[in-house]
Amino acid sequence: MSKQDRILVAIDGGEGGSAALRYATEQASRSGADLWLVHVIDLAIATGVFYPYGYSGLADQIREAGAGILARAEKTAAEHIGADRVTTSLRDGGVAVELVHAAADAAMVVLGDERHLSLARIVTGSVTGKVASRAPVPVVVVPSAWSAGSGTRQVVVAVADCDASTELVAHALREAADRGAELVIAHAWEVPAVYYETTLGQLDAAGWEADARRRLTKTLEQAQHLVPLAAETKARIEIHRGQAARVITEASKDADLLVIARRGHAFPLRRLGSTGHALLRASHCPVEAVPPEPETP
Repeated sequence: MSKQDRILVAIDGGEGGSAALRYATEQASRSGADLWLVHVIDLAIATGVFYPYGYSGLADQIREAGAGILARAEKTAAEHIGADRVTTSLRDGGVAVELVHAAADAAMVVLGDERHLSLARIVTGSVTGKVASRAPVPVVVVPSAWSAGSGTRQVVVAVADCDASTELVAHALREAADRGAELVIAHAWEVPAVYYETTLGQLDAAGWEADARRRLTKTLEQAQHLVPLAAETKARIEIHRGQAARVITEASKDADLLVIARRGHAFPLRRLGSTGHALLRASHCPVEAVPPEPETP
């Protein structure tokens, strides 16, 4: 199997890394992909924050501890998918930078997210956001409390643009088909508060939602043509008025996976927007951030 067919799993030695490994082993069992477990040691942070006056043996001790963390994770993964499908790497450098660079040799990156402060945690919330924004492949961020089978066989895809999301919906459709799950296309709309008095009284909300549903139905049909193997996958559209992050977070409560898109045309270019970052922090289920399709010349 080529390097590009493997799943990169960020191992941090904490609950987040354990959740990432649980998700990745389940994904590998389903897809047949290999696992590449990576632990990154940022010696500048470790020696600067905890030992400001330096300590000659600290770097070696940290690397030894990192090797132990990887060995334990490797053993756990091997028990699920076999030792021949698991490799490990211990890397030095900035955590986000190293993971983004390594992502070029993988099909997917899986990170854990511990939603509390912890000195033992290496992969921090800021790291997950940076990697999800910059990696060239899909990035899955897994809440530390997540466990396999905790959802209801449902994949939710958050769609902002009703007309230009065919590839995103097709990606989510493949995920749903692979899981034997239902696909839910979730779309949120809201009028900024400053325009309430002048706009809402004149707005035909029912007509607007009907038009959005028509456009999303067309997008779904186009996606289904791209994923013929998902012909039997049940799909439905949900449209709700409200702040997007809140609406999508609520939709994630019963889901196995939430699929979101990075922005194709924005500054910083091709990064997650504020809603995407909010969903990484608040989603009840794993979140997969999908990079935009490469632009054709």
